[in-house]
Amino acid sequence: MRVVWVCVLALAVGCGHEEVEKPRPKPTFGTGMIKGVVRFVGTPPQMATIKNDPCCQGSPKELKEETVVVNENKMLANVLVWLEGVPSSDGSDRAPALLDQKDCRYVPHVVAVQTGQTLRVRSSDATIHTVHYNTTENTSSNFAMQSAGAERLVTFRNKEVIRVKCDVHPWMTAYIGVFDHPFFAATCEGDGSWKIEKVPAGKYTLVAWHEQFGEQRQSVEVTENQTIETELSYKAP
Repeated sequence: MRVVWVCVLALAVGCGHEEVEKPRPKPTFGTGMIKGVVRFVGTPPQMATIKNDPCCQGSPKELKEETVVVNENKMLANVLVWLEGVPSSDGSDRAPALLDQKDCRYVPHVVAVQTGQTLRVRSSDATIHTVHYNTTENTSSNFAMQSAGAERLVTFRNKEVIRVKCDVHPWMTAYIGVFDHPFFAATCEGDGSWKIEKVPAGKYTLVAWHEQFGEQRQSVEVTENQTIETELSYKAP
């Protein structure tokens, strides 16, 4: 009988050493806003023309590489913008974000989500794709989608920028920006604009990230009911 109690005690002690991750709190919001545009200075690099897969029926026969997308007003798309110095919080109450596969490309090329928020990965193409990403702070995955309308729901626990690729169509690339708070944005392709709303008063670091041109940072201070307008820029190498 004594041996049995010793075993039970050992199991109980062992279980006591297991680390249980505490749930993150809900976000705290304020009344400030930061908004702006990302401008490209100089001549943007020429993007390659890609011959599309004929299996993508109804899709353009040729695609343009999306590493650097600059519109006629010299605004840069696909830039992630976020605040540093914000407490971690849970994003499970947020509406799902969408990463689609359409015309043998990822749409959008850059998508941003909060930790705990659902990302709906969809294929609108009637051909096979794989959604393949290797992570350093989250769980890596590689799954196939073989028909139009196929979907998979994924979530991420930790912040990082994740590159996604298709093993069938090597030009298909996207980036998922995962943040552990709700104060982030991605620039629009149309005008390079972005905005971060409901920011609590405080001092922060504003960070911008682009897949080719990297990060840039600047300090910002937000007060209640204030809107800060700023212009970020990247220069041609």
